Amino acid sequence: MDALLNALMAIALLLILILVIYLIDRVNAIEKETRKVITSINDKSARAAAPLMGLSSKKLWDAMTGRATEGLDAEALTDLRSHYQVVLSKHIEALYQEGFKDGQRGFSGEPKNTKQIATSQGLVESWIPSAQANALYQCGLNAAQTPEAQWGPIRASMDEAGQFLMGKTLLDASIPLSDWLMPVAHPDVSPVAEPSPQPLLAPAAEPVAMSGPAAR
Repeated sequence: MDALLNALMAIALLLILILVIYLIDRVNAIEKETRKVITSINDKSARAAAPLMGLSSKKLWDAMTGRATEGLDAEALTDLRSHYQVVLSKHIEALYQEGFKDGQRGFSGEPKNTKQIATSQGLVESWIPSAQANALYQCGLNAAQTPEAQWGPIRASMDEAGQFLMGKTLLDASIPLSDWLMPVAHPDVSPVAEPSPQPLLAPAAEPVAMSGPAAR
């Protein structure tokens, strides 16, 4: 009888031990999931407060060209693209202006394909492919050294670079890039009959200020 009672007590203790181990394991699992949720919330909050959701340089370009970015859903990418539009327009303008100023000075430089861009939330490093960065710089360089009447090939080269960048980032390319950066004067056309086109990328609230012959 005592042996049976001892066996039952041993079984009961074993069951209690198994239950305790199970409960401890469940508590640890719940704690890990809670930490993941809190970390995810904190990351999203920090990303929302940072310029361009904390993305910059090549990672920003990759996100805008359709490559998977952890933690960004379709809605977040759509919102990000609306802000990226201004960043890219400023980067494009800066490369063209850099080339134009170098052309005025009479020398040619080596443009970088990264650029620090000021936004309302702070500085963001923008990145575009080297081929298009060089093309935009060369357009500015050549425009400074070429009479406006002979800008046709330069404008075509600029529009080709613009079409590539707009197509890759899914931004509106309905207005050629050259119409924004290299407007050509038409003295025989009434300005009332043909109003000036809006900038290709820059929003109406932030008009682009041009300098040099490109502004005429």
